Amino acid sequence: MKKYIFKILGFFTAGLFSLLVIGFFISGFFIISDLPRSEVADKYSNRNSMFITLENGSTVHIRDEGKRDGEVLVLMHGFGMSLHVWEKWVAELGDKYRLISFDWPGHGLSTPVQDTNYDLNALTDYLADVLDWMNIDEFVLVGHSMGGGVAMNYVVDNPNKVQALVLIAAMGLKIDRSDTAPRMLEITKYPGMSKALRYITPYDTVKKALITRYGSEAFVSKELVDRYYELMLNSTNREVFIKRLKQMLLDEPLDARIGRLNHPTLLIWGEEDQMVGLKYAKRLRSIILSARLVSYQGVGHMPMEVLPKVTARDLTNFLNSDFFQ
Repeated sequence: MKKYIFKILGFFTAGLFSLLVIGFFISGFFIISDLPRSEVADKYSNRNSMFITLENGSTVHIRDEGKRDGEVLVLMHGFGMSLHVWEKWVAELGDKYRLISFDWPGHGLSTPVQDTNYDLNALTDYLADVLDWMNIDEFVLVGHSMGGGVAMNYVVDNPNKVQALVLIAAMGLKIDRSDTAPRMLEITKYPGMSKALRYITPYDTVKKALITRYGSEAFVSKELVDRYYELMLNSTNREVFIKRLKQMLLDEPLDARIGRLNHPTLLIWGEEDQMVGLKYAKRLRSIILSARLVSYQGVGHMPMEVLPKVTARDLTNFLNSDFFQ
């Protein structure tokens, strides 16, 4: 009987918490409507942007840039981001490599995929579809954050296509529930919170999240916040954001699967990363015996944007080294 009462009280407390949080947001902010996809696309695409439609119905925003006959680098961004995070690397590396980047479904300017839960396997299938459409059979696979998890998942099943692996602040390992990121994900378990997140997106909340992600307000310009904010409001992107947010705690950790990898692997990490801490880089290095770790003091979750010249140099040195050859 006591267990039953405690269970009822638990549901009541969770429900009350949700109402309080929702009430707080609604009292302080207006419900924000989606922005028209065409309007956002006009602003955040460029002359190198392509829009292709896959068999799953998703229209993908792709950029194919750099040296046309150069070694191919496929660049995958993280959760809640877009291919724009690679623009500084494209500027640094475009004279040496062919650089292909794309937006995940429901991220940036790519449209959602119908009837999917956006788990790691679904995203891996999406990557495979993009590569098939681009007719690319041999490449260096670069994944940041969530994109790093997809990269590891893909290479296990397609070892002959991937020449080398570059993991930047990569997710995918079993997470410690005491860390900041998983505690933030738990919020989607409360009834009503998903609906609140779908329609209430305070600009200042996005800015604060970016300061945490980039490690310092010095790296977070108004232009950057505007881009993240407007791309999040792009059509149905917030629906995908919530679906993927819920799925993150359910994805099967890759620890056991990646133990068989022997590809040349470069780990790039910020030592002050509050999203995916340096301890995960060290775990990856202990699991993937062919991995080399480069870390940067005072840098957070976005080393390729905060230190574009340094990280691009370290990537180039890795690809030119005997370690890679």
